[in-house]
Amino acid sequence: MVDPSSHLSAPAAQALFGLVQFAAKLKSVPRTGWLDRGLDAHRVESVADHSFGVALLAWVCALQRQAEGTAIDPERVLQLAIIHDLAEAKTGDSTPYDPAAIPGEHDPAARRAFLETRHSRDSGRRAAKQAHEDAVMRALLAALPGATRSTLEEIWNELHLGESPEARFVKQVDHLETFLQSRFYLDTDPALPVASFHQEVLETIDDPLLAAIRDAALSTASPDETK
Repeated sequence: MVDPSSHLSAPAAQALFGLVQFAAKLKSVPRTGWLDRGLDAHRVESVADHSFGVALLAWVCALQRQAEGTAIDPERVLQLAIIHDLAEAKTGDSTPYDPAAIPGEHDPAARRAFLETRHSRDSGRRAAKQAHEDAVMRALLAALPGATRSTLEEIWNELHLGESPEARFVKQVDHLETFLQSRFYLDTDPALPVASFHQEVLETIDDPLLAAIRDAALSTASPDETK
């Protein structure tokens, strides 16, 4: 006997399958900053790898902060972290700097100095990135069933605005996870130009637990690295 409700759920299943297909593309999107720094393409993490690291780290840290008495919602943190880079399945992983500004291989000293400088997007690049990602997410979410679409739109809007304690926490974890990944790569190649990630977490992380994790990683650094 055929369950009549199966006819109702088929469109929803198809839409959710489409979401999974879209997200799966993140597994094939490399993190551009590592490629720019000369890491072998076979060693470079994907955006999916990074997103998993951010989601896990953000969730467990939020659980700990809540246990310490901080007003933070770990479930919301996890939701925000899971989708924070979802649009990059289509937009790709863009860097804060203009790729055309990177000095060429003919001037390794200038190239290294550029990559070790902490860059921030100018207002134009930031606005263009946000608009592109927002358009991608709106199109993706529009195809989802009503209740699911509403929830994910709410999560995306919160993340996009970046004003809630949970959204700000996820942003700090995003920086922290990237810094920790730079430490992992540095363990196997001490010559990598990754000082910019060190500088970023010094300037952007103020949550005490996240700062303590940062400092624990730095405690294993050589004296030159901690300057």
